[in-house]
Amino acid sequence: MDAGATAFFSTVNMVKTIVGAGMLAVPYAFKSDGILVGTALTIVGAVTSGFGLFVLAKCSKTLINPRASSFFTLCSITYPSLSLIFDFAMFVQCYGVGLSYLVLVGDLFPGVVGGTRRGWIIGSTLATVPLSLIKRLDGLKYSSILGLFAVAYLVCLILGSFLKDVVLSENYREFRGDVSWIGVYDKKGLVSTFTIIVFAFTASMNLFSIINELKDNSMQNINKVITSSISTSAALFLSVGVCGYLTFGSNVVGNIMLNYDPESIWTTIGKLCLGTMVILSFPLLLHPCRIAANNMMHWILLTYGKCEVHHEARNKHKHPTSPITMVIEDEEDRLLLGSEGNYEATVNGPSYQEVEENREDSLTEVVPFPNQRFYIITAVLVISLYVLALNVSSFALVLALVGATGSTAISFTLPGLFGYKLIGSQAARNGQLMSRSDKFLKSCSLALAIYGLAVMFLSLYVTIKYGA
Repeated sequence: MDAGATAFFSTVNMVKTIVGAGMLAVPYAFKSDGILVGTALTIVGAVTSGFGLFVLAKCSKTLINPRASSFFTLCSITYPSLSLIFDFAMFVQCYGVGLSYLVLVGDLFPGVVGGTRRGWIIGSTLATVPLSLIKRLDGLKYSSILGLFAVAYLVCLILGSFLKDVVLSENYREFRGDVSWIGVYDKKGLVSTFTIIVFAFTASMNLFSIINELKDNSMQNINKVITSSISTSAALFLSVGVCGYLTFGSNVVGNIMLNYDPESIWTTIGKLCLGTMVILSFPLLLHPCRIAANNMMHWILLTYGKCEVHHEARNKHKHPTSPITMVIEDEEDRLLLGSEGNYEATVNGPSYQEVEENREDSLTEVVPFPNQRFYIITAVLVISLYVLALNVSSFALVLALVGATGSTAISFTLPGLFGYKLIGSQAARNGQLMSRSDKFLKSCSLALAIYGLAVMFLSLYVTIKYGA
């Protein structure tokens, strides 16, 4: 794996991962929440998701090779017996959202430029298949930039309509519904739309690829990518949410594009941009979905003893199926840790010098992903997704259930559990007291995991009660 990605393009990919078609549902959430509560929930969503990304990044530094970080590798040193379940959660999340994007393509384009639903879904393969064959996330940076241009047009359309029809107009109350600035407009709606904002910042599925591919993957640079991505996404969501809601008030619908004049050329262009954005988002979801599928396959092979040990790799202490040795990267020094149970002890592991050489000379992944398996998994995923998209017209309930479990798991619960287990491990293994900052982060990680469980149960309740 080449590590040459810059912070700028990594931020582009991260923002494009976060900002998808769900952005157009944010004004609908503000309809129930009101301006004050909607804004507060958006900030809470940004902070909690951003903290989850930070914790995952910090935990990746406990690996002997931080460029081999993934949910699988962190599970292997924390909750190894649950690795399959955790990767399955991410797989289902990415697979479900990717399927919804293909269904949206079939529903959107025929009404805009004509043609059939089946024809447009099949036609989208001209863009999605070549992009899906790109192995590195950084290879999708130019398609992400194109997707962000589409996002920019939609944002400008919403902001421009707000300025034209509300700020510069005196008769906006004739077509705008009620607006709530401070109070909650609809308490039941607040509960049912809560997940729209909470899940809006989901991006952890691609964080590890960004960490592994960054040329400078120091915590400072990673934090820069996370902060920039979350801040930019929050600004977009707030702009769209507030301006879209103030334009139509209580009359805003689930997809704000349906509130605009369907005969307007600007609306037509907006729908085309939406379709383009969705198509270009598909490879960004297939990338982590494929990694999760490979991790699950690797776990099964490893569990049932079908992974062979390669002598050369073992000699270099980089055998992809061997237990993972941890290393703590501190600002002042780096100390190799001993380990418990089935993990390699420091005395049997590589020396500090060998660790540093392996960091620079090799980016070998802990989970092997040979070319043949890469293309087989890609083909199976793409074909199955398209077959389902051609035969499924609505699966809102299934998608809501997937979001309630998968999104909360990878955004809050897992980062919290990893952070609680790994943060401060250096001090504990050396018989020292944890620093105040580590104690604070450890406590916050536990709180994040509990928060994730609460969100999951609330989301499941809302999904079952209101039927998505």
